[in-house]
Amino acid sequence: MQRLALVVAVLLVLPAAAAVAAEPVAVCGHTTAQPTLKQGATGDAVAEAQCELNLATKASRYTPIGADGSFGPATDARVRVFQKCAALSVDGQIGPNTWAALNSWSARPRKCATPGTAEAAQSVVCGLSTARPTLQSGSSGTDVKELQCRLNLAMEPGHYPPLTVDGQFGAGTRNRVIEFQHCVNASADGVAGPTTWAKVADWSSRNAYCVPPKPAGHPIDGVDTAKYQHPGGAPINWGAVKASGVEFATVKATRGLNVTDEYLATDLPAARNAGLAVGPYHFYTGTAAGTGGAQADRFIAAVKATGYTGKRAGDLPPVFDLEWKDDGSGGCPPYVTVADVKAWLDKVQAAFGRTPIIYTQKSFLDACLGGTTALSAYPMQLADYRQSVTQPALPAGSKTWLMWQYTDAAIPDGIPAPATGDVFNGTQADLDRLANR
Repeated sequence: MQRLALVVAVLLVLPAAAAVAAEPVAVCGHTTAQPTLKQGATGDAVAEAQCELNLATKASRYTPIGADGSFGPATDARVRVFQKCAALSVDGQIGPNTWAALNSWSARPRKCATPGTAEAAQSVVCGLSTARPTLQSGSSGTDVKELQCRLNLAMEPGHYPPLTVDGQFGAGTRNRVIEFQHCVNASADGVAGPTTWAKVADWSSRNAYCVPPKPAGHPIDGVDTAKYQHPGGAPINWGAVKASGVEFATVKATRGLNVTDEYLATDLPAARNAGLAVGPYHFYTGTAAGTGGAQADRFIAAVKATGYTGKRAGDLPPVFDLEWKDDGSGGCPPYVTVADVKAWLDKVQAAFGRTPIIYTQKSFLDACLGGTTALSAYPMQLADYRQSVTQPALPAGSKTWLMWQYTDAAIPDGIPAPATGDVFNGTQADLDRLANR
Protein backbone atom coordinates (compact mmCIF):
# COMPACT_ATOMS: atom_id res chain seq x y z
CA MET A 1 0.00 0.00 0.00
CA GLN A 2 2.77 2.44 0.87
CA ARG A 3 4.53 2.29 -2.49
CA LEU A 4 1.39 3.21 -4.40
CA ALA A 5 0.66 6.17 -2.13
CA LEU A 6 4.05 7.82 -2.65
CA VAL A 7 3.23 9.23 -6.08
CA VAL A 8 0.72 11.66 -4.68
CA ALA A 9 2.07 12.27 -1.20
CA VAL A 10 3.80 15.45 -2.36
CA LEU A 11 0.47 17.27 -2.78
CA LEU A 12 -1.45 19.11 -0.10
CA VAL A 13 1.35 18.32 2.29
CA LEU A 14 2.67 21.39 4.06
CA PRO A 15 1.10 22.71 7.25
CA ALA A 16 0.11 26.35 7.11
CA ALA A 17 2.89 27.55 9.38
CA ALA A 18 5.68 25.73 7.52
CA ALA A 19 8.44 27.67 5.79
CA VAL A 20 7.46 28.59 2.24
CA ALA A 21 9.50 26.82 -0.43
CA ALA A 22 10.68 28.83 -3.40
CA GLU A 23 8.35 28.44 -6.38
CA PRO A 24 8.33 29.84 -9.92
CA VAL A 25 6.74 33.27 -10.22
CA ALA A 26 4.04 34.00 -12.81
CA VAL A 27 2.23 30.76 -11.98
CA CYS A 28 -0.75 31.95 -14.05
CA GLY A 29 1.34 33.43 -16.85
CA HIS A 30 0.42 37.14 -16.64
CA THR A 31 3.70 38.72 -15.52
CA THR A 32 6.80 37.98 -13.47
CA ALA A 33 6.62 41.41 -11.82
CA GLN A 34 5.61 41.19 -8.17
CA PRO A 35 5.30 44.71 -6.78
CA THR A 36 3.60 45.44 -3.46
CA LEU A 37 -0.15 45.68 -4.14
CA LYS A 38 -3.11 47.02 -2.17
CA GLN A 39 -6.62 48.32 -2.78
CA GLY A 40 -6.69 50.68 -5.75
CA ALA A 41 -3.88 48.94 -7.67
CA THR A 42 -4.53 47.80 -11.26
CA GLY A 43 -2.74 45.96 -14.04
CA ASP A 44 -1.20 42.63 -14.93
CA ALA A 45 0.40 42.10 -11.51
CA VAL A 46 -3.04 42.41 -9.89
CA ALA A 47 -4.52 39.93 -12.38
CA GLU A 48 -1.66 37.52 -11.64
CA ALA A 49 -2.25 37.88 -7.90
CA GLN A 50 -6.00 37.35 -8.27
CA CYS A 51 -5.49 34.26 -10.40
CA GLU A 52 -2.93 32.84 -7.95
CA LEU A 53 -5.31 33.56 -5.06
CA ASN A 54 -7.95 31.50 -6.86
CA LEU A 55 -5.60 28.56 -7.35
CA ALA A 56 -4.34 28.82 -3.77
CA THR A 57 -7.73 28.93 -2.06
CA LYS A 58 -10.04 26.81 -4.20
CA ALA A 59 -8.67 23.61 -2.66
CA SER A 60 -10.31 24.87 0.54
CA ARG A 61 -13.63 25.35 -1.27
CA TYR A 62 -13.37 29.11 -1.73
CA THR A 63 -15.21 30.22 -4.88
CA PRO A 64 -12.79 32.04 -7.23
CA ILE A 65 -12.85 35.83 -7.26
CA GLY A 66 -12.88 37.89 -10.46
CA ALA A 67 -9.38 38.13 -11.95
CA ASP A 68 -10.00 41.45 -13.67
CA GLY A 69 -6.78 43.28 -12.80
CA SER A 70 -8.50 45.67 -10.41
CA PHE A 71 -7.69 45.41 -6.68
CA GLY A 72 -11.04 46.04 -5.02
CA PRO A 73 -12.76 44.94 -1.80
CA ALA A 74 -13.27 41.33 -2.97
CA THR A 75 -9.56 40.98 -3.68
CA ASP A 76 -8.68 42.56 -0.34
CA ALA A 77 -10.96 40.11 1.47
CA ARG A 78 -9.45 37.11 -0.33
CA VAL A 79 -5.90 38.30 0.38
CA ARG A 80 -6.79 38.37 4.08
CA VAL A 81 -8.27 34.87 3.89
CA PHE A 82 -5.10 33.62 2.22
CA GLN A 83 -2.76 35.37 4.63
CA LYS A 84 -4.56 33.71 7.53
CA CYS A 85 -4.32 30.32 5.77
CA ALA A 86 -0.59 30.75 5.22
CA ALA A 87 0.08 32.01 8.77
CA LEU A 88 1.17 35.43 7.53
CA SER A 89 0.48 38.89 8.94
CA VAL A 90 -3.06 39.77 7.89
CA ASP A 91 -3.03 43.26 6.37
CA GLY A 92 -4.73 42.81 2.99
CA GLN A 93 -1.60 43.88 1.11
CA ILE A 94 0.44 41.69 -1.22
CA GLY A 95 4.07 42.26 -0.28
CA PRO A 96 7.12 40.00 -0.71
CA ASN A 97 6.06 37.42 1.91
CA THR A 98 2.52 37.13 0.55
CA TRP A 99 3.80 36.89 -3.02
CA ALA A 100 6.20 34.08 -2.02
CA ALA A 101 3.42 32.19 -0.28
CA LEU A 102 1.07 32.72 -3.21
CA ASN A 103 3.65 31.36 -5.65
CA SER A 104 4.00 28.26 -3.48
CA TRP A 105 0.33 27.64 -2.71
CA SER A 106 -0.86 28.23 -6.27
CA ALA A 107 1.73 25.85 -7.71
CA ARG A 108 1.07 23.23 -5.01
CA PRO A 109 -2.47 23.80 -3.70
CA ARG A 110 -3.18 22.77 -0.13
CA LYS A 111 -5.99 23.21 2.36
CA CYS A 112 -6.69 26.07 4.74
CA ALA A 113 -7.74 25.23 8.28
CA THR A 114 -11.07 26.98 7.67
CA PRO A 115 -12.95 26.01 4.47
CA GLY A 116 -14.89 28.49 2.38
CA THR A 117 -18.54 28.47 1.41
CA ALA A 118 -20.11 28.66 -2.03
CA GLU A 119 -20.53 32.17 -3.45
CA ALA A 120 -21.57 33.59 -6.81
CA ALA A 121 -19.53 32.17 -9.69
CA GLN A 122 -17.23 34.61 -11.52
CA SER A 123 -16.91 34.74 -15.30
CA VAL A 124 -13.24 35.86 -15.24
CA VAL A 125 -11.10 33.69 -12.95
CA CYS A 126 -7.80 33.44 -14.81
CA GLY A 127 -7.92 36.71 -16.77
CA LEU A 128 -5.72 35.54 -19.62
CA SER A 129 -8.16 35.35 -22.53
CA THR A 130 -11.89 35.57 -23.19
CA ALA A 131 -11.66 33.80 -26.56
CA ARG A 132 -12.52 30.11 -26.63
CA PRO A 133 -11.17 28.71 -29.89
CA THR A 134 -10.94 24.98 -30.48
CA LEU A 135 -7.58 23.85 -29.09
CA GLN A 136 -5.75 20.56 -29.54
CA SER A 137 -2.29 19.00 -29.54
CA GLY A 138 0.18 21.47 -31.04
CA SER A 139 -1.83 24.60 -30.20
CA SER A 140 -0.01 27.38 -28.38
CA GLY A 141 -0.50 30.87 -27.05
CA THR A 142 -2.56 32.80 -24.52
CA ASP A 143 -5.74 30.81 -25.17
CA VAL A 144 -3.90 27.62 -24.19
CA LYS A 145 -2.71 29.36 -21.01
CA GLU A 146 -6.33 30.21 -20.21
CA LEU A 147 -7.35 26.58 -20.76
CA GLN A 148 -4.49 25.25 -18.61
CA CYS A 149 -5.29 27.68 -15.80
CA ARG A 150 -9.00 26.81 -15.89
CA LEU A 151 -8.24 23.09 -15.90
CA ASN A 152 -6.14 23.61 -12.77
CA LEU A 153 -9.11 25.33 -11.14
CA ALA A 154 -11.54 22.63 -12.29
CA MET A 155 -9.57 19.55 -11.22
CA GLU A 156 -9.05 18.47 -7.61
CA PRO A 157 -5.29 19.07 -7.13
CA GLY A 158 -4.86 16.14 -4.75
CA HIS A 159 -5.91 13.81 -7.56
CA TYR A 160 -4.61 15.81 -10.52
CA PRO A 161 -1.32 17.71 -10.00
CA PRO A 162 -1.67 21.20 -11.52
CA LEU A 163 -0.43 21.75 -15.05
CA THR A 164 2.31 24.27 -15.76
CA VAL A 165 0.63 27.27 -17.41
CA ASP A 166 3.06 27.62 -20.31
CA GLY A 167 0.76 28.07 -23.33
CA GLN A 168 1.90 24.82 -24.96
CA PHE A 169 -0.77 22.18 -25.69
CA GLY A 170 1.38 19.09 -25.22
CA ALA A 171 0.71 15.55 -24.03
CA GLY A 172 0.14 16.61 -20.42
CA THR A 173 -2.52 19.14 -21.38
CA ARG A 174 -4.20 16.70 -23.75
CA ASN A 175 -4.33 14.02 -21.05
CA ARG A 176 -5.79 16.52 -18.59
CA VAL A 177 -8.46 17.52 -21.10
CA ILE A 178 -9.37 13.84 -21.50
CA GLU A 179 -9.55 13.40 -17.72
CA PHE A 180 -11.82 16.42 -17.46
CA GLN A 181 -14.00 15.19 -20.32
CA HIS A 182 -14.44 11.87 -18.54
CA CYS A 183 -15.44 13.73 -15.40
CA VAL A 184 -18.20 15.72 -17.12
CA ASN A 185 -19.36 12.80 -19.31
CA ALA A 186 -18.26 14.51 -22.52
CA SER A 187 -16.71 12.85 -25.56
CA ALA A 188 -13.12 12.12 -24.45
CA ASP A 189 -11.16 13.13 -27.54
CA GLY A 190 -8.56 15.42 -25.93
CA VAL A 191 -9.76 18.39 -27.98
CA ALA A 192 -11.03 21.54 -26.25
CA GLY A 193 -14.02 22.41 -28.43
CA PRO A 194 -17.16 24.41 -27.55
CA THR A 195 -18.66 21.78 -25.23
CA THR A 196 -15.43 21.24 -23.29
CA TRP A 197 -14.82 24.99 -23.04
CA ALA A 198 -18.32 25.55 -21.68
CA LYS A 199 -17.89 22.85 -19.06
CA VAL A 200 -14.40 23.87 -17.96
CA ALA A 201 -15.49 27.52 -17.74
CA ASP A 202 -18.37 26.48 -15.50
CA TRP A 203 -16.43 24.14 -13.22
CA SER A 204 -13.44 26.48 -12.85
CA SER A 205 -15.56 29.44 -11.80
CA ARG A 206 -17.43 27.97 -8.85
CA ASN A 207 -17.09 25.92 -5.67
CA ALA A 208 -16.76 22.54 -7.44
CA TYR A 209 -14.03 20.10 -8.41
CA CYS A 210 -13.66 17.16 -10.75
CA VAL A 211 -12.54 14.05 -8.85
CA PRO A 212 -11.98 10.51 -10.19
CA PRO A 213 -15.18 8.48 -10.24
CA LYS A 214 -15.46 5.81 -7.56
CA PRO A 215 -16.71 2.31 -8.44
CA ALA A 216 -20.46 2.27 -8.96
CA GLY A 217 -22.67 0.30 -6.63
CA HIS A 218 -20.27 0.30 -3.67
CA PRO A 219 -21.16 3.25 -1.41
CA ILE A 220 -19.08 2.28 1.64
CA ASP A 221 -15.72 4.08 1.58
CA GLY A 222 -12.42 3.26 3.23
CA VAL A 223 -8.85 4.56 3.37
CA ASP A 224 -5.40 3.10 4.00
CA THR A 225 -2.90 5.19 5.95
CA ALA A 226 0.74 5.17 7.01
CA LYS A 227 3.42 7.71 7.84
CA TYR A 228 3.05 9.21 4.36
CA GLN A 229 -0.30 10.67 5.40
CA HIS A 230 1.47 12.67 8.15
CA PRO A 231 3.61 15.16 6.17
CA GLY A 232 5.80 17.17 8.49
CA GLY A 233 4.31 15.31 11.45
CA ALA A 234 0.80 16.64 10.77
CA PRO A 235 -1.87 14.60 12.60
CA ILE A 236 -4.85 12.90 11.00
CA ASN A 237 -8.17 14.21 12.29
CA TRP A 238 -10.04 10.91 12.40
CA GLY A 239 -13.26 12.58 13.49
CA ALA A 240 -13.20 14.65 10.30
CA VAL A 241 -12.39 11.53 8.27
CA LYS A 242 -15.46 9.80 9.69
CA ALA A 243 -17.62 12.89 9.17
CA SER A 244 -16.58 12.98 5.51
CA GLY A 245 -18.25 9.59 4.98
CA VAL A 246 -15.36 7.16 5.40
CA GLU A 247 -16.48 4.03 7.27
CA PHE A 248 -13.37 1.86 7.48
CA ALA A 249 -9.59 2.11 7.48
CA THR A 250 -6.50 -0.04 7.45
CA VAL A 251 -3.55 1.46 9.31
CA LYS A 252 0.11 0.60 8.69
CA ALA A 253 1.54 -1.32 11.62
CA THR A 254 4.82 -2.94 10.63
CA ARG A 255 7.14 -3.65 7.72
CA GLY A 256 9.40 -6.65 7.42
CA LEU A 257 11.46 -7.59 10.46
CA ASN A 258 12.45 -4.22 11.87
CA VAL A 259 10.04 -1.36 11.14
CA THR A 260 7.04 -0.24 13.16
CA ASP A 261 5.17 2.71 11.67
CA GLU A 262 5.63 5.70 13.94
CA TYR A 263 1.93 6.59 13.78
CA LEU A 264 0.53 3.15 14.57
CA ALA A 265 0.15 3.85 18.29
CA THR A 266 -1.91 6.98 17.65
CA ASP A 267 -3.77 6.24 14.43
CA LEU A 268 -5.12 2.77 15.18
CA PRO A 269 -6.87 3.72 18.46
CA ALA A 270 -7.91 7.15 17.17
CA ALA A 271 -9.57 5.75 14.05
CA ARG A 272 -11.48 3.19 16.13
CA ASN A 273 -12.46 5.79 18.73
CA ALA A 274 -13.81 8.02 15.94
CA GLY A 275 -16.21 5.26 14.95
CA LEU A 276 -14.43 3.73 11.98
CA ALA A 277 -14.04 0.00 11.51
CA VAL A 278 -10.26 -0.36 11.52
CA GLY A 279 -7.60 -3.01 11.13
CA PRO A 280 -3.78 -2.94 11.20
CA TYR A 281 -1.69 -4.09 8.25
CA HIS A 282 1.79 -5.55 7.82
CA PHE A 283 3.97 -4.99 4.74
CA TYR A 284 5.73 -8.26 3.89
CA THR A 285 9.29 -7.86 2.61
CA GLY A 286 10.65 -11.37 1.91
CA THR A 287 14.25 -10.17 1.82
CA ALA A 288 15.50 -13.36 3.46
CA ALA A 289 14.28 -16.93 3.37
CA GLY A 290 11.76 -18.19 5.91
CA THR A 291 11.04 -14.91 7.71
CA GLY A 292 7.24 -15.01 7.56
CA GLY A 293 6.88 -16.30 11.11
CA ALA A 294 9.31 -13.74 12.53
CA GLN A 295 7.56 -10.92 10.68
CA ALA A 296 4.29 -12.14 12.20
CA ASP A 297 5.81 -12.04 15.69
CA ARG A 298 6.81 -8.40 15.26
CA PHE A 299 3.38 -7.49 13.93
CA ILE A 300 1.55 -9.27 16.75
CA ALA A 301 3.59 -7.54 19.44
CA ALA A 302 3.24 -4.11 17.85
CA VAL A 303 -0.53 -4.17 17.43
CA LYS A 304 -1.22 -5.76 20.81
CA ALA A 305 0.68 -2.85 22.35
CA THR A 306 -1.98 -0.48 20.96
CA GLY A 307 -4.81 -2.45 22.59
CA TYR A 308 -5.85 -4.24 19.40
CA THR A 309 -7.27 -7.71 20.01
CA GLY A 310 -9.17 -8.30 16.79
CA LYS A 311 -12.34 -8.91 18.79
CA ARG A 312 -13.33 -5.50 20.21
CA ALA A 313 -16.16 -3.53 18.66
CA GLY A 314 -14.64 -1.75 15.67
CA ASP A 315 -11.75 -4.18 15.15
CA LEU A 316 -11.40 -5.43 11.58
CA PRO A 317 -9.26 -8.53 10.98
CA PRO A 318 -5.52 -8.00 10.56
CA VAL A 319 -4.34 -7.35 7.00
CA PHE A 320 -1.33 -8.94 5.25
CA ASP A 321 0.11 -6.60 2.59
CA LEU A 322 1.53 -8.91 -0.09
CA GLU A 323 2.80 -6.88 -3.01
CA TRP A 324 5.72 -5.78 -5.12
CA LYS A 325 8.99 -4.59 -3.57
CA ASP A 326 8.76 -1.04 -2.23
CA ASP A 327 12.31 -0.04 -3.18
CA GLY A 328 11.26 1.48 -6.49
CA SER A 329 12.15 -1.57 -8.56
CA GLY A 330 8.65 -3.03 -8.47
CA GLY A 331 9.96 -6.59 -8.53
CA CYS A 332 8.93 -9.65 -6.58
CA PRO A 333 10.24 -10.02 -3.01
CA PRO A 334 13.26 -12.26 -3.59
CA TYR A 335 12.36 -14.99 -1.08
CA VAL A 336 8.57 -14.94 -1.24
CA THR A 337 6.97 -18.39 -1.18
CA VAL A 338 3.49 -19.66 -0.44
CA ALA A 339 4.89 -21.44 2.62
CA ASP A 340 6.36 -18.21 4.00
CA VAL A 341 3.13 -16.34 3.38
CA LYS A 342 1.19 -19.07 5.13
CA ALA A 343 3.59 -18.94 8.08
CA TRP A 344 2.60 -15.31 8.67
CA LEU A 345 -1.09 -15.92 8.11
CA ASP A 346 -1.25 -18.94 10.40
CA LYS A 347 0.61 -17.27 13.26
CA VAL A 348 -1.49 -14.11 13.13
CA GLN A 349 -4.74 -16.06 12.87
CA ALA A 350 -3.79 -18.10 15.93
CA ALA A 351 -2.86 -14.94 17.87
CA PHE A 352 -6.12 -13.06 17.25
CA GLY A 353 -8.65 -15.73 16.34
CA ARG A 354 -9.48 -13.87 13.08
CA THR A 355 -8.86 -14.97 9.52
CA PRO A 356 -6.51 -12.31 8.08
CA ILE A 357 -7.38 -10.28 5.02
CA ILE A 358 -4.81 -10.41 2.20
CA TYR A 359 -4.04 -7.17 0.35
CA THR A 360 -2.61 -8.00 -3.07
CA GLN A 361 -3.12 -7.95 -6.85
CA LYS A 362 -3.80 -10.72 -9.32
CA SER A 363 -0.76 -9.64 -11.33
CA PHE A 364 1.46 -10.01 -8.26
CA LEU A 365 0.25 -13.50 -7.42
CA ASP A 366 0.59 -14.54 -11.06
CA ALA A 367 4.11 -13.17 -11.44
CA CYS A 368 5.56 -13.89 -8.00
CA LEU A 369 3.70 -16.98 -6.77
CA GLY A 370 2.88 -18.74 -10.02
CA GLY A 371 -0.82 -17.91 -9.93
CA THR A 372 -1.28 -20.02 -6.81
CA THR A 373 -4.78 -20.89 -5.62
CA ALA A 374 -3.53 -21.67 -2.11
CA LEU A 375 -4.63 -18.26 -0.83
CA SER A 376 -8.03 -18.12 -2.51
CA ALA A 377 -9.98 -18.93 0.67
CA TYR A 378 -8.80 -15.73 2.36
CA PRO A 379 -10.81 -12.49 2.10
CA MET A 380 -9.13 -10.20 -0.41
CA GLN A 381 -8.38 -6.50 -0.46
CA LEU A 382 -7.42 -6.03 -4.11
CA ALA A 383 -5.61 -3.09 -5.70
CA ASP A 384 -6.82 -2.24 -9.20
CA TYR A 385 -6.80 1.41 -10.35
CA ARG A 386 -8.36 0.90 -13.78
CA GLN A 387 -11.46 3.02 -14.31
CA SER A 388 -12.56 0.76 -17.15
CA VAL A 389 -13.48 -2.20 -14.93
CA THR A 390 -16.50 -2.89 -12.71
CA GLN A 391 -14.55 -5.02 -10.23
CA PRO A 392 -10.87 -5.70 -9.52
CA ALA A 393 -9.16 -8.56 -11.30
CA LEU A 394 -9.65 -11.68 -9.17
CA PRO A 395 -6.68 -13.92 -8.36
CA ALA A 396 -6.82 -17.56 -9.46
CA GLY A 397 -9.34 -19.48 -7.38
CA SER A 398 -10.92 -16.42 -5.77
CA LYS A 399 -14.66 -16.07 -6.30
CA THR A 400 -15.10 -12.55 -4.90
CA TRP A 401 -13.38 -9.62 -3.20
CA LEU A 402 -13.90 -7.90 0.14
CA MET A 403 -12.29 -4.50 -0.41
CA TRP A 404 -11.26 -2.81 -3.64
CA GLN A 405 -8.43 -0.27 -3.47
CA TYR A 406 -9.38 1.71 -6.55
CA THR A 407 -7.29 4.88 -6.19
CA ASP A 408 -4.01 6.08 -4.75
CA ALA A 409 -5.36 9.61 -4.35
CA ALA A 410 -8.20 9.62 -1.87
CA ILE A 411 -8.37 12.92 0.00
CA PRO A 412 -11.16 12.84 2.58
CA ASP A 413 -11.35 15.68 5.07
CA GLY A 414 -8.97 15.22 7.99
CA ILE A 415 -6.07 13.57 6.14
CA PRO A 416 -3.25 16.05 5.34
CA ALA A 417 -1.92 14.12 2.32
CA PRO A 418 -3.61 11.87 -0.24
CA ALA A 419 -4.18 8.26 0.80
CA THR A 420 -5.12 5.09 -1.01
CA GLY A 421 -8.88 4.67 -1.06
CA ASP A 422 -11.17 1.64 -1.03
CA VAL A 423 -14.75 0.56 -1.36
CA PHE A 424 -16.34 -2.32 0.58
CA ASN A 425 -18.10 -5.18 -1.17
CA GLY A 426 -21.18 -5.44 1.01
CA THR A 427 -23.66 -3.56 3.14
CA GLN A 428 -23.10 -1.53 6.27
CA ALA A 429 -24.47 -4.49 8.23
CA ASP A 430 -21.85 -6.72 6.60
CA LEU A 431 -19.09 -4.30 7.58
CA ASP A 432 -20.45 -4.07 11.13
CA ARG A 433 -20.37 -7.85 11.48
CA LEU A 434 -16.82 -7.98 10.20
CA ALA A 435 -15.91 -5.31 12.78
CA ASN A 436 -17.59 -7.08 15.72
CA ARG A 437 -20.37 -4.49 15.95
